[in-house]
Amino acid sequence: MLDQTDRVMIFIDGSNLFHACKAFRQGFKIDYEKLRDVIAAGRKMIRTYFYASFNPENKEIKERQTRFYNALQEKGFHVVTKPLRKRNDGLIEKGIDIALAVDMLSLGFHKAYDVAILVSGDGDFIPAVKVIKSLGLRVEVAMFRNALNPDLKRIADRFIALDELADKIEKK
Repeated sequence: MLDQTDRVMIFIDGSNLFHACKAFRQGFKIDYEKLRDVIAAGRKMIRTYFYASFNPENKEIKERQTRFYNALQEKGFHVVTKPLRKRNDGLIEKGIDIALAVDMLSLGFHKAYDVAILVSGDGDFIPAVKVIKSLGLRVEVAMFRNALNPDLKRIADRFIALDELADKIEKK
């Protein structure tokens, strides 16, 4: 049973979730308000963070991404963005995972939440999850099964399979 008095913060790795949705089912899109409400499961929602990058070189794509991020902010999400960086073989995301991890750790050290819900399947977050758990806080991981690092799932206090919630979180 979930403790309804728990204070919850959600940390969404936007790029990781975007690619997981594409791999889950072609054309599948998340309704982020539904996602927030479903995984919070009636517990006290403190804040939802959304981390993503934007394409600084393509004006049309950048404007579309900016509209999406602004819409999330209007719905109460705290959005953290960073520009994609040039590399020989194209553009890459830099600094997003570390921004998420630092916020999750900093807020954990300040006891701003009882439960962190990490929406990502990226195993790079394992060290941060271990530290947060060492503080006596709980970490839940929400992700599609096919996009989940098995070690991240194993160390989480609770795993939330988005596959099983797809009908409740899909954008119609």
